[in-house]
Amino acid sequence: MQIKDLAICLRAVNYSETSQVVTLLTHDNGKVAAMAKGSRRPKSSFDGSIEIFSYGQVMFTVKDSGGQLATLTDFEQQPQFRKLHENLRSMHAALFAAELTEAFLEGHDPHPQLFVKLIKFLETLQNAKNDSIMLAWLILYQLRLLEETGQAPLLDSCVNCGENINPPPAKRQKLSPSQRGEEMEGMREYYFSSRENGLLCSNCQTAFVEKRAVDTGMITILQNPAKLPKTNIKQLNEIEHLLIYHFTELLHKPPRMAKYFLWKEGN
Repeated sequence: MQIKDLAICLRAVNYSETSQVVTLLTHDNGKVAAMAKGSRRPKSSFDGSIEIFSYGQVMFTVKDSGGQLATLTDFEQQPQFRKLHENLRSMHAALFAAELTEAFLEGHDPHPQLFVKLIKFLETLQNAKNDSIMLAWLILYQLRLLEETGQAPLLDSCVNCGENINPPPAKRQKLSPSQRGEEMEGMREYYFSSRENGLLCSNCQTAFVEKRAVDTGMITILQNPAKLPKTNIKQLNEIEHLLIYHFTELLHKPPRMAKYFLWKEGN
């Protein structure tokens, strides 16, 4: 069966002197692994060698038996994301998103909305003015990926007892040291457990070994992702570190690109 679709390349591996095996995210057919015969030849029907983030209309053939590589027969590549190479950190963010997308999606399982989100994310990266914007959009995409794959963590109640978790809004007025101490004593402690896929309240957390403490500011932002583009880089780093821990637990190994996002304050 021959299929035409819009696609972006998530991974490309040289198979021989003239061919490649590519992993594509398509709009209507989900993740597709395909053999691109002759793609590395100077003259081919793929507009040149296929690289990660190559984007455009594709034509591929799927075998009825299933479980085998599709055969890519045409790729009308568009120069959509070439500017990504101009900024190293934006490129790292794009590669991180591609790695996670390939890891969490099943083959031929359509996610058209995620496809649109990935394209929008990559377009935003190309024009990101600073690390804060880049990291905020990476986190937004990671959260959407977890949601699309049915693995979004529970962030509004305790996963064990069901207690609602509504952190108080941050207070802007200045507090005296004694007032700040009283406020801290009255604050609840919360933890995030990847294996339980959500938050634990202070009463329940003692029964779980695998967990990480999270502050109320982080919880507020995660409950309201629209706040991310206006969040400072320190908080964004803390949220990304938490997500990296979560992805590591889900994948049973650290993502390859995670090392580029374990930044320290000031880096």
